[in-house]
This record gives sequence, structure tokens and C-alpha cells, in this order.
Amino acid sequence: MNNFQNNNDANKLKLYKFRELGTDDDFERLKSIIETGCFWCSNFWDLNDPMEGVYRNPKIIGDEIGKIFENKAGYKICSFSGKNGLKNPLVWGYYANGFKGVAIEIEVKKNDSEIKEIKYLSKKEFKSATNDVIEILTKKLDNWKHENEFRFLKETQYNNEHEIGNITKVFFGNPYGKLINSDDVIRKSEKLKKYNELKIKLREICKGKGIITEDISFK
Repeated sequence: MNNFQNNNDANKLKLYKFRELGTDDDFERLKSIIETGCFWCSNFWDLNDPMEGVYRNPKIIGDEIGKIFENKAGYKICSFSGKNGLKNPLVWGYYANGFKGVAIEIEVKKNDSEIKEIKYLSKKEFKSATNDVIEILTKKLDNWKHENEFRFLKETQYNNEHEIGNITKVFFGNPYGKLINSDDVIRKSEKLKKYNELKIKLREICKGKGIITEDISFK
């Protein structure tokens, strides 16, 4: 039985989606994700990397450029971090409202054809010639390496919400949680008070769905 479980685990990959939890709107979006298992997916031009979707191939001209663009535009993208991203305070700072947010853990199959690991390249490597759309959409400059990004890539032009893997856990940021005077800090901060109120509500939603929750702190 244990060998079966270990083999099963070896075929699975845990990924993390960071989201803010600072407003009622943030709460409603997270509530929807927890209850439906569906995540919002974007076109490549809506992502935050100014080099997103950029490629270089001097042999491609005219109509070929347009065809590659249409192929890229035919994919919806949802970004996740691997376990190294979960442990990185910079990622929490960027994507979880300065640690006032969550990391939703999902479990996917390692051989899932719609899950791709990002390749991080130097500027010289990044400029290498390619016209493969999946390769274009799964490479970034190594400045972004700390994000440890994986992508869900779905070939569709219409639907932006997709069920991705199984939600197994929700990590809550716990700013100042390990300080002796953390209560004093929270009393002074309206943002922290609001976050803690929303955290209690979201934790109840998770409990109702049988999803484990855990506070995480870097202090």
C-alpha cells in the first residue's frame, strides 16, 4: 500500500497560485476559486513581463509573423509557482499584496500536457531563433528565475476560466505573526485588520470544502 502511494505521489506535482486578500472583491474572487476549482487565464499580452511572447527569427517575415501571432493569441495562460516560489518572500510581496494574501496549492499530474515549466534564459540565449509557439510562451529572461514559474496553457480563444488540477491546501500569509508585539502592529494597521477579517472568512470556506489551511511566515 505504501509503495502504491509513493508511486502515486511521484507522478504528481504541487503548484501554487498567489492571490491578494486585501478587499471584499479579493475575497469574492478567492471564494469562487475555492468553491469551483476554476482559475482565470489570460492572453500573453495581459501578463506582466514586457518580453512576453517575444521571439527572434530573421527568416520569418510577412504572413508568417501574422500566423505565429494568431497561434500565440489562441492560447490562454495561467501562471503558477513551484515549491521554490512558495518559499520566496519576493513572490509573496509581488503577488500576494505584501504577504497579505494566499498561495493556493494545487496538485497536477507531472505528465499533464497542458502544464509547462518555464525555461529561464540569459539575454543571449533568449534571442536564439525560434518559431515554435509553445517554446515562445514558455521562456523568460533569467531575471524572473526566482518565480519558479509553471504555466497552464490551454488552446482556446474564448473561455478564460478553467479548472486546473485539484486544490489541496491554502497557505495564508502571516505578516508580523511571529513578533512579540504583533498585536500592537495589527491594531495600528487598518489593512492588516481587514486582511485578518477576510482570512477568517476564507478559512471557513476552505474548511467547508475540506481544504487544509496553514499560516506561513518569514519573520
